[in-house]
Amino acid sequence: MPLRPREAIVPAPRGWSPQPALARLYPAIAELGRAALPEIRDIENGLDHDEAAGCDTVRARQAIGELRWRLQYTGDAAAAARVLTRARAFASASASIFPLRDEQGSFGIGTEVWFLKLDASTDPMLADDFIPDVSPPRFLDRINHPDRLRNYLEGLTLSRLEQGIDHRKELNFATADLVRLILRCRPVGYQWHPGLEDAIRNFLAEWQDPATGFFGADYAVDGRRWRTADLSMTFHMARYLDGHIGHWERLIDTLLAIRDDRYPNGWLDDEGMTSHNNYDVAVLFSFGWPQMRADQRDRAREEIDRLLGWCLETAIAPEGTVMARAVGESIPESYYFTIAFLDTIGFFNPAKRFWTDRVFPQAPVLRGRLERRVLELHRNHPMVPMALARLHS
Repeated sequence: MPLRPREAIVPAPRGWSPQPALARLYPAIAELGRAALPEIRDIENGLDHDEAAGCDTVRARQAIGELRWRLQYTGDAAAAARVLTRARAFASASASIFPLRDEQGSFGIGTEVWFLKLDASTDPMLADDFIPDVSPPRFLDRINHPDRLRNYLEGLTLSRLEQGIDHRKELNFATADLVRLILRCRPVGYQWHPGLEDAIRNFLAEWQDPATGFFGADYAVDGRRWRTADLSMTFHMARYLDGHIGHWERLIDTLLAIRDDRYPNGWLDDEGMTSHNNYDVAVLFSFGWPQMRADQRDRAREEIDRLLGWCLETAIAPEGTVMARAVGESIPESYYFTIAFLDTIGFFNPAKRFWTDRVFPQAPVLRGRLERRVLELHRNHPMVPMALARLHS
């Protein structure tokens, strides 16, 4: 059934998730997910052990990331089964030495999916020490024209689950990565089309929902277009555009209203709080602070204090080990997001304490303990130098 006119766009019902709907349409993928989950957890536990020993697990982690995406966002069970086989092989060879980039110049050596290759490549290509003349990033040519870029991004905004794909994760990763690369003219040595900046800025301005202030994925359901408010997408756009987005008062109202809802349309994962989501929330509060009403600031202070208490009491052990992690999150990622949350709220640096004038006398000791733990991890993981930089920013 075709969609009705644009005015038929409505908010998705609170608590609705596309994943159960996709599983009903494609029961084989749901069956594979249930059967493979214990093995995936065993593989991830093994990778945790390797990472704690300083081994490079990037390739295997990328394969597991692709597998989780296929199980959660697609209906193709055969493709997911092939990735599981690849993940097993990579995990068993996590101590091996392998190239950092593939033949197209991406850092996504463990995945065959273009947007995951893009996501694996963005942080390394943003780095000042990126070397452009070794394996040039030709994989970027795919969207290096205003028409190709806009067609690609617009094609991701609406998902029709009966087609066997939920575009939400690709939309999130692609916009976050391409905004940074295009607007910062990175990677060094790569020539972006001169019309790309205008193309992506125009897309973003049209994509933000003025009713909620949020960015999100849309779904075709029963002839209507259901619109979601996505925490991660909104965080990415606010952060990578330095807060230069619109509708901040409505955005903060929405952010506070979804506090107890499930990610990506709320703050909580299946297990409850995570440092990753808390970091996203803190960043939105920090960018929105100058435009927030007095009552919004009062609520934000209360929430940041609550998130900080959980971080210090639950997420980090006294010796500096990060204990609380999101599902599928690597050890380097868990340290980065925990440290990034603390950095954003000014725990280490009083100049960043936009929300309070409190003093945190324990901060220097905790910073030292976290730094010692991060230095034990493999430097090939992009989150390791990023975490270290956050500790001293």
